[in-house]
Amino acid sequence: MTLTGVTVQGRLNLSQQHLAHGLLFRDCHFDDGVDLRGAVCEELIQFVGCELNDLHADNIIARKGFSVVDCQLRRVSFASAQITEDLRLSKSRLSHEVDHVALHGPNMVIEKSLRLDETWITGEVRIPFSHVGQDLDLRSAHLDNGAGLALDATSVIVGGQLRGDDGFTARGEIRLCWGRMSSISFRAAELHKPGGVALRADSIHVSLGCYLDQGLTASGTVRLVGAQIDGELACTASTFTSASGAAIEAERLVAKDVYLDRGFRADGVVRLVGAQLARQLTCTGGHFENPAGDALDLTGITCTGSVYLNQDPQHEQCFHAHGRVQMCGASIGESLVCSSGLFEFPGGVALDADGLNAVGDVRLNQGFRAVGRVRLSRATIGRQLDCGASSFVSTENPALDLTGLVGHGDVLLTSGFRAAGQVRMRDADVSRDVDLSTAHLEGTGTKVFDAFGLRVGGTFTFQLAQPPKAEVDVRFADVRRLNDSPSSWPTRQTSMEGLTYQSVSNIPCSGRIEILQGTKAFSLQPYRQLGKVYREASKTKEEREVLIAGLRDYRNRGKLKWPQRMWNLFLEHTVGYGYRLWRPFVIALALVVLNFPIYHTAEHHNLMESVGAKESQEHHNVKHCPTDFPCFNPLAYSIQLFIPVSNLHEVDKWVPDATRGWWSTFLLGWTWLMIIIGWLLAAALGAGLSQAVRRQ
Repeated sequence: MTLTGVTVQGRLNLSQQHLAHGLLFRDCHFDDGVDLRGAVCEELIQFVGCELNDLHADNIIARKGFSVVDCQLRRVSFASAQITEDLRLSKSRLSHEVDHVALHGPNMVIEKSLRLDETWITGEVRIPFSHVGQDLDLRSAHLDNGAGLALDATSVIVGGQLRGDDGFTARGEIRLCWGRMSSISFRAAELHKPGGVALRADSIHVSLGCYLDQGLTASGTVRLVGAQIDGELACTASTFTSASGAAIEAERLVAKDVYLDRGFRADGVVRLVGAQLARQLTCTGGHFENPAGDALDLTGITCTGSVYLNQDPQHEQCFHAHGRVQMCGASIGESLVCSSGLFEFPGGVALDADGLNAVGDVRLNQGFRAVGRVRLSRATIGRQLDCGASSFVSTENPALDLTGLVGHGDVLLTSGFRAAGQVRMRDADVSRDVDLSTAHLEGTGTKVFDAFGLRVGGTFTFQLAQPPKAEVDVRFADVRRLNDSPSSWPTRQTSMEGLTYQSVSNIPCSGRIEILQGTKAFSLQPYRQLGKVYREASKTKEEREVLIAGLRDYRNRGKLKWPQRMWNLFLEHTVGYGYRLWRPFVIALALVVLNFPIYHTAEHHNLMESVGAKESQEHHNVKHCPTDFPCFNPLAYSIQLFIPVSNLHEVDKWVPDATRGWWSTFLLGWTWLMIIIGWLLAAALGAGLSQAVRRQ
């Protein structure tokens, strides 16, 4: 049956009717609407170009479909309808009041598609718990319900796609919670609910992909909390804005890939807390803006592939986060790539990856910039941490925090690496090399480099581009090889007590000693460590020079009282702290040679007097020796003066006769001085021998 241009006054009541034939209403006018509630329609029902107040089709059974095209309506109701073919409400206008239901269709069963394409609807579209066998088509549709729900599709099941692209616009919330569908597409759509939730798709299950890309604009939060997307979530080149909260809220999201890249922009935090991604997260060239707090929150994310927060090499768009980027406890199966990225959070932590676990590389290189602190404390990195040609600027220390880092590859702070703030590597454990070649450490606080307890399985290269202006602390660090330069160790601002290594670079021994003498606080351990390395390299001369310099420095900077300082000075010049035991013998020999002519002259001038001769014996002198009394021998006398424990029967038998004038008095004093020198040389030799035995 076809009716064209008919005006129906009153309500057209076809409720509970069995319609065996199709109906086509073309350009008709219905003053009080059409009632098809409970009707059974065996053929297609069509309204084309009609004007209706209300269309009531609750519980309708339409075996060949239902079509409303290019019509003007106020309200449509299809609650619990069963439609075997398509339900089509295309190119029409539903003009109800805001905050009222314009399309009421809960619990519908549509075996094919629900089409609302190119339709303008004022009021709410309500289709919760409905089942659509093929597509839910919203292409070019315009939904307007002010601050309320624009589309309520809670728990809807769509066998095909939900298509909201080609200029789709919604003012009000789109709700898809607990829905199931093969894919969602809002490409180039506009979703508006400022201050609220523009798209709420919590716990949705999408078997293919979710496409919020190609210029989509969302004013309000997009929620995908607990969503499961078996394919990709694509937000490429789209803009998400939230004035009061999160731009994207996707906690516990499960997906294969997530793309927030190449022109993506979010004004408000993007949260992927606890998300599980089977492949990769790509934020290449994305812009994240939330200067008051978190810009991108990836806390606890699990990503089997790589995470890209880097520059787009094709369009030269760099990743830019103005606000904190959180990655605490994140687990990445491959690499974290932040090359050429810009992370800004002045006065706070720009990148917080505390406890990060990355199986591959972590790349903060090739122009990477951080304004604010970067934390990788307690992170585990399977391969390299590359910070080459990067810049870390922070008004609060540390600018780069690698405390407790476990690195199974290299740590590279090279190629012009710059840190305006402290670099901290306390208790870090790096299996291979740590390289600071040509690095710029420009911090001006208490410490510019803190590597207390650092462990390096390979080479620790510390060759800075310029001398640092604050303290360098490598106390109790343990490295396999130390490859450094003298200018990298600031004078009186270097702490290296407890530093151990197995080999060193080819800095001359004198240069090494200058480095140790320029430490902030004195300790003998650095000298002993360097001496050990020289000894194992069979460089005994260098070993001796270093250890002597250490004991000399002990006198100059150690907390010694003045007697200890004097004893230290005496040991240095007599036995060289046990390293030059030949010196006492040379001194003694020189004095013997000097004393021999002195005492030989005294002998010939009768200035020596015997001691201990019997009074009954005839008076005797050096020229007339009494019987059983040793004669005076100037050579033996000179030798015995310097050997206190020996007894050549000279010094105890003969002394200068002080009664024979000033010369004999001087000679007596000289003799006592030689005896004292002999005892001192013996004491020095004993102390030197003791130190030599202790070293062995």
